[in-house]
Amino acid sequence: MLSPTKESTTNIPIKQIVHLAYSDNSSEWLPRGGRLKSLLGLDDHLYVEDILRDALINPVGELTSNPGKRVRGKLVELAYRLLRNEAKSSIIAARRLKIGAEVLELIHAGSLIVDDIEDGSRTRRGRPALHVRYGLPISLNAGNWLYFWPSELIKDLKLPGETTLAAYEYYHRALLRAHFGQAVDIGTRVDTITQDRVAEVCRASLALKTGALMGFAVVLGGLIAGVGERAISHLEDFGRELGVALQMFDDIGNVTGACEPSKRYEDFMLYRPSWAWAWVAMNSTAEEYSRFIGAVGKLPDAEELGSWVAQHALVTKARSSASQHLGITFSRLKTGLDSERVAWSQDAFEELRALGEEIAHAYS
Repeated sequence: MLSPTKESTTNIPIKQIVHLAYSDNSSEWLPRGGRLKSLLGLDDHLYVEDILRDALINPVGELTSNPGKRVRGKLVELAYRLLRNEAKSSIIAARRLKIGAEVLELIHAGSLIVDDIEDGSRTRRGRPALHVRYGLPISLNAGNWLYFWPSELIKDLKLPGETTLAAYEYYHRALLRAHFGQAVDIGTRVDTITQDRVAEVCRASLALKTGALMGFAVVLGGLIAGVGERAISHLEDFGRELGVALQMFDDIGNVTGACEPSKRYEDFMLYRPSWAWAWVAMNSTAEEYSRFIGAVGKLPDAEELGSWVAQHALVTKARSSASQHLGITFSRLKTGLDSERVAWSQDAFEELRALGEEIAHAYS
């Protein structure tokens, strides 16, 4: 396994970067030993380390040892290869991409912990949610800690000074926007919003809550590649809209229960902004929308809602709209990069597109 601190300038085929940058276990990047001692800044630390293992490191390690799709980590590497557009790169680049991928995956892991607490979810990735396993106080602290720990890893990238500053600025902005999005998500019952404003609120939730972090993923890959500010701007827009598409498909999956049957209709039962609800609001008459809200109100008895969903082909039509959004997102990236006369890799672009299709099918 590639050491997080090992550096070499040896050139390697750039397609091998994906294998060196990819990891299926973020727990190896949690602070232990000398690094933990340095972070604590305590003279007497051994017993404290034992406490931290039980109350922080092990719970986080348990969650991160059960990886999901790792889409955000893959985006860092693909964005790098898209803009680097070279046949070879270096072990230094592979190390940076591996760290960059973990920065994104660890932030995402923190958001999952907090999401499950706020939603009252009992499971995550087929296992008991962390707050079910360890209790609310330990889990909440772990989730919050994961918003901060990745900032230490950004230092390990050892990027040039101005690029490091830019990475921190984008990191900070992504966290701010994600928390704005979460506030929108939990701060209102979508059935209390007038039908004509539902899509606006749902769109904001998707773009901020999911899009912000996806935008940061591709931006970080671009920063590691060393591209200019204008190209970075197009990358951020692309990542945000790709995140919107991901959340669209995720929300549709919540209607079908395709990924986690125990969470089926959870967004509806919690009256949370979602793409499924936005689609209903945009494509229903006032009478149809009223009947939809009435059916949601009868959950967990899903008979009436299931009939409404089937009658209006909600899943098929909402998924078609999401696929259309995904296609437009890739077209805009290509147009934007061409307008800046940025050289980009067709191979990496096609791999990005394949990842988008993978996202679409993952929730089918």
